[in-house]
Amino acid sequence: MNAKEAIQAIDDLVFAKQGRWLEEPEKIVLRSAWLDLDYKDTAEKSPYDINLLQRRVAPKLWVLLTGILGNGEKVTKKRLRGIIEKQIALADKEPAKWNEAAAGLPILAGNLPDISNFYGRTPELAMLKELIAQERCVAIIGAAGIGKSALVAKLVQVLRMGSYEFNGFIWKSISYSPLLTDLVADLLRILASSEKEELDLPESIQARISKLFDYLRSRRYLVILDSADSLLQGDRNSSSNAYGKEYAEYGTLFNRVIEEQHQSCLLLTSREPFIDFHRLQKKGQPVRTVKVEGLGKEALEIFSFYGLTDEDKWRDLIQTYRGNPLSLKMLADKIQKVFGGSVENFLNFKTILMTDIFQDSLDEFFEEKGRLTILEKQIMFHLTEELSKESGNSIGLSVLLKKFKDKQQSEVTTSEILEAIEALYARSLIEQETNDSKEVLLSLEPQVIKYVCTYALKLVQNTVYDFKSAP
Repeated sequence: MNAKEAIQAIDDLVFAKQGRWLEEPEKIVLRSAWLDLDYKDTAEKSPYDINLLQRRVAPKLWVLLTGILGNGEKVTKKRLRGIIEKQIALADKEPAKWNEAAAGLPILAGNLPDISNFYGRTPELAMLKELIAQERCVAIIGAAGIGKSALVAKLVQVLRMGSYEFNGFIWKSISYSPLLTDLVADLLRILASSEKEELDLPESIQARISKLFDYLRSRRYLVILDSADSLLQGDRNSSSNAYGKEYAEYGTLFNRVIEEQHQSCLLLTSREPFIDFHRLQKKGQPVRTVKVEGLGKEALEIFSFYGLTDEDKWRDLIQTYRGNPLSLKMLADKIQKVFGGSVENFLNFKTILMTDIFQDSLDEFFEEKGRLTILEKQIMFHLTEELSKESGNSIGLSVLLKKFKDKQQSEVTTSEILEAIEALYARSLIEQETNDSKEVLLSLEPQVIKYVCTYALKLVQNTVYDFKSAP
């Protein structure tokens, strides 16, 4: 185990036991202890002075770790590495897998995404730990690349080292849109295998679901369905059924998970909200939807990791890309390779870069039979047009409503427009905030503006082409 792996493992344990992450000075002290460096040399290579590290941070840190790692042994700078390596030996695991050995709670199926470069999210993790203890179903929604899957993977990692009484975790990516009968069959095979039981798989879907609930009642499982928005295949222009005809049974299953008694929890990640969850939550049922936003100052660590220069410009990038971790990592890599790591040189080109996953996600929203209604698309085009005319970066809701209604040929009610704006906000396509006068302001992030402009241009070009091709 190298210093980075050791600090990460200790950081996870501290969070599991104390509900907080290590501060940067604490990590510096740990690295010094692991590499057997003296405080003077450590302080010279860090932004913190020796008195802070040696006299204020270190003593409190050793007391904290004695309670978490010591097992009767007092943790000190000299003994830290030996204590951790002894625990690794006792666990009979290789060093790189010490996190899992420390927990012992099994992942019954699935592979967690790589979270070796995970940043921030302390409040979100603390909240999710509480929610999965209280609710039967939790949906995590957010834009593509915002870090939904990484957040859940980090949650599982933390839970496995804590005292939560889960019997196991199931991670299932369902981006391939499995039919309900096939998904339930897969879950039953996993659970039967974990119980070392022979599985007599029922033929009917209802019998399979009943058997699934027997497992969810008998033990405490955290079942994670990643990319659950793949199940939302209903035509939102013509039907209130969000799942569509072929996947309608999922709505029934989710309702049962939420309303029936059991001791497990279903955790979903999605780029779209589940409207039926919202209705059940308003009725007081044990279900919650959590929207994940971009990173704040924690995103600065991404630029530091990639070795970018011009630190005074880093916050400009965070604001432009709304703290989207995937976008920022892609951007940092591009700046390092093309602009020699200079953020200022990149900004001089005044361009917006877009990740493939971000563009693919918007394609799915905007395509002809996509996940946006005609009205929602019209609002996106209109808002983009109005923002291009304004000197600021936002427009008042009341102003947008008036201009949009005046522009429409057909009758569109105010309530319909407001519902469409709410739906766009829930899908992270529109941003909104309230100013000091309590006025609601609407805006779009630069990546979305670039996409909408490009998409609108393609529509015009295709229309001209079709017109010229007509007999």
